[in-house]
Amino acid sequence: MRFRQRTYLQITIWTAAALVGVAAVFFARLVAVAQEFYFTSFHGHPYLVTICTPLLFVAAALIVERFGPEARGSGIPQVLEAIDHTHDSGGEPTWRSSLVSTRTAMVKIISSTVGILAGASIGREGPTVQIAASVFALFGRITKKILPQANFQTFLTAGAAAGVAAAFNAPLAGIAFAIEEVTEGTLGQFREMIMLAVILSGISAMALSGNYLYFGHPTVLPSTISLVPETLILGVIGGLTGGAFARLLAYPELVKLPPQPWKKALYCGILCAAVGFFSGGTTAGSGYEITRKFLESSSLDHWPLLFGLEKFFTTVLSYLSGMAGGIFSPCLSIGAGLGFGVAKICHFTNFKVCALLGMVAFFSGVIQAPLTAVIIIMEMSDEHILIIPFMVAAFLSRRIGQVFMPVPLYRFLADKNRKG
Repeated sequence: MRFRQRTYLQITIWTAAALVGVAAVFFARLVAVAQEFYFTSFHGHPYLVTICTPLLFVAAALIVERFGPEARGSGIPQVLEAIDHTHDSGGEPTWRSSLVSTRTAMVKIISSTVGILAGASIGREGPTVQIAASVFALFGRITKKILPQANFQTFLTAGAAAGVAAAFNAPLAGIAFAIEEVTEGTLGQFREMIMLAVILSGISAMALSGNYLYFGHPTVLPSTISLVPETLILGVIGGLTGGAFARLLAYPELVKLPPQPWKKALYCGILCAAVGFFSGGTTAGSGYEITRKFLESSSLDHWPLLFGLEKFFTTVLSYLSGMAGGIFSPCLSIGAGLGFGVAKICHFTNFKVCALLGMVAFFSGVIQAPLTAVIIIMEMSDEHILIIPFMVAAFLSRRIGQVFMPVPLYRFLADKNRKG
């Protein structure tokens, strides 16, 4: 009987994971179509799109306000809140939590898509995590009827990790995210000690032996020791800007927006439309397109120097507008913008490495999940040789970011929502 129960549980989780993959691809393609429609419309009719942007901001925010308030924002704090509430209440009541319901997932998809059509600076990764958790919650409720001992926290944690892996096509990042953010206590106070040990031992070994692979490599790899200035500069900048970014999202009263949902969304839409118009539409969406374009280019001559700051500004406003939308990929774009900007100002020749370091640093400064930041960028860029600079930048920016936000952003928002 125990073998049959274990087999049933495994099949249930595998099926849910497969459906998360399908849902993530569907959502990604839907967002891509909406993003392409926005760019095509903007380049053809910039004035019309600029006028429509505030109205679509209001629509995206009111969809959430009217049909699913739990779909607001990223979605990751809601998943953390659902997991914590399960623990606090003994588990039974939250098997049908609206935080991870099918209705909330649908509202998430619709509002995010409208936001992308509006030119909001949002991503799909955070929403994908909440959608994935909702899928796993649905299967968990079904499983509970057959296996009463099934644990809801396990289903939600697995769903969150699967969502990150599917959204970024980065399986290891999903595992790291589950350890660092969803089940924060797993590493607890030892996380910082582990990172310090890895960084210092890695630097010592590389100083003595240089970069090498255990079984060799057909090409000569550049030394990462020469990246010390770039790593330290971007680690500090990423921590300062990332910490400030997180604090603005955690304390929206600092921005002094109107309390009425429609008016707040309208103001945010007007400001984002203005920035989008003068930036040529580059601040819309995740920022993936322009970031990839310059990562694949051979020169920074045409890089818009203010992109990082413009993206910072529009991402904060898009999040605070009340619509559904994530900050994962916009944070990576902001970080890349900061990295490109530093490379251009300081005349660093390895500008692509600066962009990657900027991504790691800013993301870690905002989320305070350095291992996740390092693994995501490594898996997305396949630049494993840069692991030590990545970890130094992530660790440094996290420590600086903690000055602004002693509690990690997602954890703070989850606690704030639960208390509110």
